[in-house]
Amino acid sequence: MRRMILLFGLALAVVVSTGNAAMAQADKALTAGESKAAAGDIHGAMAIFEQATRDDPTSNDAYARLGGMQLLDQRYADAVRSFQQAISLGDGGARSFIGMGMAYLHMGQLGAARAAFVEARNRGTDSGADVDQIIAWIDSRSPAAGNTRHP
Repeated sequence: MRRMILLFGLALAVVVSTGNAAMAQADKALTAGESKAAAGDIHGAMAIFEQATRDDPTSNDAYARLGGMQLLDQRYADAVRSFQQAISLGDGGARSFIGMGMAYLHMGQLGAARAAFVEARNRGTDSGADVDQIIAWIDSRSPAAGNTRHP
């Protein structure tokens, strides 16, 4: 029995250390992607974040950051899918909803954009006043009037 406990403990230690190594590797990839993005290399950052999502398909951070790069690259539908994946994986803050709202806004889908911004506001954001202004702008638009320019 004692030997079983020892073997179980060793196996658990190996699994935990492997998980920590994988997490450290993922953190390095996200940091490298952020560095590329900060340097203005959107495509390089996007490639890193795409690889990070393949390496760890459960990383909401990787999907949220990928969505951000896709948004900057004007790949709006792809950005929406990435932000949705980040949210489904547990991104509990407002960042993915704000990004998704911006993508929907650029695609002219004002109803979906409004819903995303409202959810971002409900989740709490440091940009609450800006989010409220965007929601007000969307509310002021009338599809019948044909006035759907972006703010």
